[in-house]
Amino acid sequence: MGRVKINRTGEGVEKYSPEHWEHLDNLRKHALKVTSVFSHHGIDSLTYGSVARGDVNPKSDIDIILLTQIPSYRVELILDETNLSLNHKKIIQATPNDIIKAHFELEGDICITSLLTDFTSSPFEFYRFGGALNHKELHENKRVPGVDKRLILIEPTEEGHNESPLIERQYEASKILGISQSMIDQRIRVLTRRDKIGRTGIFLNKDIGLNENIEEELRSIARHNPLIRRRLNRK
Repeated sequence: MGRVKINRTGEGVEKYSPEHWEHLDNLRKHALKVTSVFSHHGIDSLTYGSVARGDVNPKSDIDIILLTQIPSYRVELILDETNLSLNHKKIIQATPNDIIKAHFELEGDICITSLLTDFTSSPFEFYRFGGALNHKELHENKRVPGVDKRLILIEPTEEGHNESPLIERQYEASKILGISQSMIDQRIRVLTRRDKIGRTGIFLNKDIGLNENIEEELRSIARHNPLIRRRLNRK
């Protein structure tokens, strides 16, 4: 996928076609299949991004993060109940000070994120910046505002959505999105810098075999990497 450029000017109104609504409905049904299984085990989740906002396209993935930190083996046991194939898993950390996460990639372009370390700041605001629904809200077929990779604020309407540059509305976006102003400012800084110099890479992006235990692999990495070891000791 090519780089997504930031849009700093202009506003737009999108009216969804019947095909768009059908595609959105199908994606949400697949997401709900997963979140329902975790909810049954007392674990809530956030489905975030375009599936939560509504502005999906044919390449849209389904991204879900678990709100409870649980061992990876338990995540995999619960995923077995969805009857969806687990195709890939990996350990991700954006920067040395960031949260360490596990990604479980399932058939149907579904990615489940599970936390391996605690949040160091306001929990889950990063995901709500892009728009996020918990299981109950997804079941109720709600849509929420959020910001896409172009730094465009997407605000759902009955017929589709309205969009406007976040940079022009950054001081009212906090109330619209229900997150702190500091998170708005941080995401603008990060995405604006990425727009100028490109993505600088992820600090840790480790593929894990399907039969390997994620926590054991993380401990093995930490033995040889003092930055990872230090982050784990802050749990």
